[in-house]
Amino acid sequence: TGLKSKVTVKKGKTLTLKPVLSPITSKDKITYKTSNKSVATVSSKGVITGKKKGTAKITVKAGKKSYVVTVTVK
Repeated sequence: TGLKSKVTVKKGKTLTLKPVLSPITSKDKITYKTSNKSVATVSSKGVITGKKKGTAKITVKAGKKSYVVTVTVK
């Protein structure tokens, strides 16, 4: 997957998730969802923006697989 299970981002800064599809020829669309929009938002391209201190879970889905990345905003 190429993703860490935990990442830290500073308030007001951004961090881009770079998931790796397996197999590389996979045509699955990758979607991103945040558990807490007031702490961290995530764009359709996987760019996380820290909004305020706290933690949020970003769910990354591709096909039938999903992966959760815990984001801590400092």
